[in-house]
Amino acid sequence: MSDLENRVVKLEVITDNHDVDIKELRETSIDMKTTLHSIEKNLNQIKYLVMGGALVIVAQTIGLDHAISLLFKG
Repeated sequence: MSDLENRVVKLEVITDNHDVDIKELRETSIDMKTTLHSIEKNLNQIKYLVMGGALVIVAQTIGLDHAISLLFKG
């Protein structure tokens, strides 16, 4: 009986450790989700900044009147 009790106690300890590990993994997952959302927002800001810069360069190169007519023509 002692051997069986020892095995059960070991299993309980292992299960408790797994519970702690799962809790830590869930917390890490939440932190990573928040970080990825922040990175996505930054990438969108960079994308719109580059698109705006490209439009300014095109407008300066071919003229503002012609650039506006091309944007709204097509």
